[in-house]
Amino acid sequence: MAPVYDIPKTQKAVVHENCGPDFKVKVVSDFPVPEVGADEILVRVTSSGVCHSDLSFLDGTWGKKSEVQVAGHEGSGYIVKHGANVNPDKYPLGMRVGVPLVYAPCRDCLACDTVDGEAFCVNSARYGLHKNGSWQQYVPVHSSYVVPVPDGPDEQVVGPVLCGGVTVYKAIKVSGARAGQWVVITGAGGGLGSMAVQFAVAAGCQVIALDTGADKEALTKKLGAKVFIDFAKQDATAEILRVTGGGAHVGIMVAPSGKAYAASLMYMRVRGTIVCVGLPPIVDPAPMHVVMIANKGLRIFGTLVGSKADFTESLDFVKRGIVTPSVTVRPMEEIGDILEEMQKGTLTGRVVIDLK
Repeated sequence: MAPVYDIPKTQKAVVHENCGPDFKVKVVSDFPVPEVGADEILVRVTSSGVCHSDLSFLDGTWGKKSEVQVAGHEGSGYIVKHGANVNPDKYPLGMRVGVPLVYAPCRDCLACDTVDGEAFCVNSARYGLHKNGSWQQYVPVHSSYVVPVPDGPDEQVVGPVLCGGVTVYKAIKVSGARAGQWVVITGAGGGLGSMAVQFAVAAGCQVIALDTGADKEALTKKLGAKVFIDFAKQDATAEILRVTGGGAHVGIMVAPSGKAYAASLMYMRVRGTIVCVGLPPIVDPAPMHVVMIANKGLRIFGTLVGSKADFTESLDFVKRGIVTPSVTVRPMEEIGDILEEMQKGTLTGRVVIDLK
């Protein structure tokens, strides 16, 4: 017999106000539980990752600000209600699902007609930007974009895979990195970077973790990085050139820093590949010199999360224990402190807030 869920009228949620440099967040217990549309399912979110994109939508560093009250797009939970048009046999009550960034690709635009282009759909809303996101206990998910979660992974590691994890997984896929090649990962000790290290190691690559701090060195080496370079203490370019014998094959640019992007041109080898993942603030442009790009024959790719197929593939790595997101679970009441630590760059791994 299918479970029956008692859905309340109100819920706990992290709400924000004054988006911009002076934004504020607080936890409320009387936020309305949303009604489920005919083509939607209602998900009881039990935990959610805290992504740097959430912070950027709150403080406006990308020039865009959240249009809603609740941020978050790395939710993990289970189905508690169906809309009138949803097939309950396909998506049964109690089924584990995720809440990713993209709400519902239109499947009819130029982006959606491109292979794996659904993440770029301009007609789909984004959670935390256009629709109230996963920092609340109940979230409607469109039935056309349900992300099933396989049995096995702990629910608290699922959320971070749905944005940070799939983003770096996709970056390594599009880079064409092969076993034995040198891959530099900037910001390797953070939430995205630590997952990028694991996916690159799983691909057989030799990983150079670029970050600063003893805690991040310990984490990245534990996850399989062959070399850790502390950019605050070492000449990163010289060390990368020395270790690799001429430059890295691939650079996965996770750190949201224009300076980091500019420096990458110096340590890439001829015909190397740079993948743009971290997005610097609009006041921190990346001065990537075209002459050097041409002289080295570099390839530069941009990527943005991934497709539903990428979600399935990246979650399978977690299910099989090949990748284990490094997460710290904290109460949702600590969200203000978490965001402040994120702004300072002191977080190690990914933080997940408990929404139970």
